[in-house]
Amino acid sequence: MELNREYSNKEYKRLGDRIRSNPKEVAEDDLVMLQTLRMSYKEPLAVIFKSIEKMAHKVDENCICTYRVKRIESIISKLLRYPEMQVNRAEDIAGCRCIMSSTEKVYELYNRLMKNEDKLPFVIKGTIHDYIQEPKESGYRSIHINAVLKDGDNRRIEIQLRGLEHHNWATLVEITDLLFKTRLKEHGAKTNKDLYEFHRLLSLPEESLTKKEKYFFADTVIKYHYIETIGEVFARNYLDVRKQWNKLKLQRNQFFLISTGSDGIPDFMGFLYFEEAERAYFERFVNNEENRNIVLTHLKEANFTKISVAYSNYFLTFNNTLVKVLVFLSDAVTNAYKQHKVALFDQYYQCFLDIIAFWIEKQLLETDSFNKDNIARNSRLLRTEWTNSITDGINAINYIMDKMHKKLTFDPLHIVPYYHMKRKQKLFKQKYQ
Repeated sequence: MELNREYSNKEYKRLGDRIRSNPKEVAEDDLVMLQTLRMSYKEPLAVIFKSIEKMAHKVDENCICTYRVKRIESIISKLLRYPEMQVNRAEDIAGCRCIMSSTEKVYELYNRLMKNEDKLPFVIKGTIHDYIQEPKESGYRSIHINAVLKDGDNRRIEIQLRGLEHHNWATLVEITDLLFKTRLKEHGAKTNKDLYEFHRLLSLPEESLTKKEKYFFADTVIKYHYIETIGEVFARNYLDVRKQWNKLKLQRNQFFLISTGSDGIPDFMGFLYFEEAERAYFERFVNNEENRNIVLTHLKEANFTKISVAYSNYFLTFNNTLVKVLVFLSDAVTNAYKQHKVALFDQYYQCFLDIIAFWIEKQLLETDSFNKDNIARNSRLLRTEWTNSITDGINAINYIMDKMHKKLTFDPLHIVPYYHMKRKQKLFKQKYQ
């Protein structure tokens, strides 16, 4: 495979035309050409990532910085969605992402980046898209910036700045696409109107949803068995991946190479220094015959919880947005109770209890796994991180339950749903207490 050849704009235009004419049977020479294009981003991507990562950690020591080069199948998909696009002029073939702990930190980094542009090895090119101030219709939020090196290399590197909450939402969309066989990220509502609207609502503040929207949200959770479907996969992967993490003892490293294939099972490697991590990234990238999704990430004071939250779409182990799903569902329960919609209340409250029961069973499995994991139990660092993770999960669920039940108080006007609730609570407690 010849990966050092340079191609002209005309050759890239003809490449795009050939792929669009027969996207299911791309010729081997054309795949080589796409791989050559991807490889050409190695130098500008590494330089820009190193620079933006250093600045991001000065702003927020808990930030997570990553870089990746778009997979061949993703490039082909984008060529089909944008018929006028020339492949070598796409603005997101290679990109860096900084996940900040809050929206305030996102803008602090953005302002510092703009203020110090003259001191950086790259310049900002083209339009800056602030999808936090003006979110996409789907609910997507992030700041997108295009940058090129000052040395004359005109390859554009996309820089994404987003808050952790925005990141959790975006990765949950990708998880939904994977587990429900949708393509919400690429095709929006065309692929599944229910789940598209479900995620759009999930991107909004809790207080902005109408009662009708909260009922729709709850109905979708029930219709698609959403929590159970995702939770089952999360629980299965969570213990296996955590065991792998504990065995490799990667917490002393700062750079992590993560890859997943069509089976959804991740593998990862840890490195102390950027240069060795970057070399390993591109070595795996060049020899990526299975077209695995590969990302290089930087984490200071790394632990399993932090990396699994940041890469829930890779690990399929956890996503904080699921807590928000429970919050919205509890709102639907409360509204149905107060409106004396007995049938709806029964349905939503039972769904809520079923999800809590499902979660309790998975927590018991995790606790059992922790008790049997000698590596974690014999390491103070791993033991503390894991027990804190379990405790945080318990506290989050208890908080949602307590908050909801405080609103479901006795009232003669609501005696029927109140009676149904107490009966369901009694059965629940008999089983789980």
